[in-house]
Amino acid sequence: MADLYDIASSGMAAQRVQMDLIAENLANAGIPRADGTVFRAKTALLSEASPFSSVMSDPSELDLADLRFAGEDDPATPSGVEVASVVERSEDPVYRYDPKNPYAARTGLHKGYIAMPEVDPIEQMVSLVSAGRAYDANVSMLEAAKQMDLEAADIDRLT
Repeated sequence: MADLYDIASSGMAAQRVQMDLIAENLANAGIPRADGTVFRAKTALLSEASPFSSVMSDPSELDLADLRFAGEDDPATPSGVEVASVVERSEDPVYRYDPKNPYAARTGLHKGYIAMPEVDPIEQMVSLVSAGRAYDANVSMLEAAKQMDLEAADIDRLT
């Protein structure tokens, strides 16, 4: 049962990171930066988490005989998820003509234009709903595992 808790909690942590990145994307949508750089939308790439035993530097130092790690006995056993990396999108900025704005380019091809980040709020909201539902699914899995543990303890107590 401990594996279920690890899997669900890793999923919740990964979705929290994704929701934080979406919030950052939405907060920076349509806002120019004073230093002239353009914000790039970010997203988290998730991957299967490595079992603890596979990332230890020297597993021979510990007595692992009594421990079972997710994926150790059966490679098909899931071991949760982790944030593999955070990537920035590579879309070109959107230029808006506003020559009186202090952030507008003073010279060059985009003279009088403000470089705005290419962040689609609708796409971000859809991603936010998706991440929220994935988070809720992990919470439901935790609650189900907890209920199974409680019922197993009741059965043990009655026998």
